[in-house]
Amino acid sequence: MRVKRTAAVLGTALTALVTLTGCSSAWGEDAGLPAAGDMAAMEKLVGAHTMCSDLRTDGGGALREQSADPAWAISERGVCGDDDRDTVTLLSVSDMQKFQEANKAAAAKGKGVRVLVGQDFALFPGDEKTAKALLASDVLLFTCEKGFKVPDGYRNEKLLVDGCALTDYLPG
Repeated sequence: MRVKRTAAVLGTALTALVTLTGCSSAWGEDAGLPAAGDMAAMEKLVGAHTMCSDLRTDGGGALREQSADPAWAISERGVCGDDDRDTVTLLSVSDMQKFQEANKAAAAKGKGVRVLVGQDFALFPGDEKTAKALLASDVLLFTCEKGFKVPDGYRNEKLLVDGCALTDYLPG
C-alpha cells in the first residue's frame, strides 16, 4: 500500500515539475501558426500556396534595410518569385519578440510593415493576390499600423507586444 502511495506522490510531483520547467508551447503555436526552422522549409511552405521559384539570398526584394538592422532579429533573408514574377520576401526571425517590437517602433515613425508571420518567420508578399494565397498556409497578418482594426468575425490573436494586430483579416 505504501508503494502505491509513494508512486502516486512521485507521479504528481513529476507532472508538476514538467509543467514548471518550461514545457510550454512556442509563441504562436497556440494560435496554430506554422514553424519553418530554415529557408528551405519557408520556401516549401510558400511554394505549396503560390509559386516560389528561384530562391536567392542576395539582393532584390523588400525589407533589405530591416534585415541589416539587428533590432529586427532577422537571421536570414531570401526572395523567390511568384506567379506574376513579383517576389515574396522570406525572413527567418531568431527572436519574434524583438521583431514585433522593432516593427512597432517603426510603425510609430510611419515606417512599419505589414507581414505574414509564422512562429519563427515572416513573409512579405509581392501583392494582395499572393498574400491571400499565403493565408491558406495558416500564417497570419501582423501589423502595427495606427488605427488598424480587426473586424468582427476575424481572428485577433495575442502578440508579444501590445498595440499591434495578428489576424486572418487582410484589408483590400
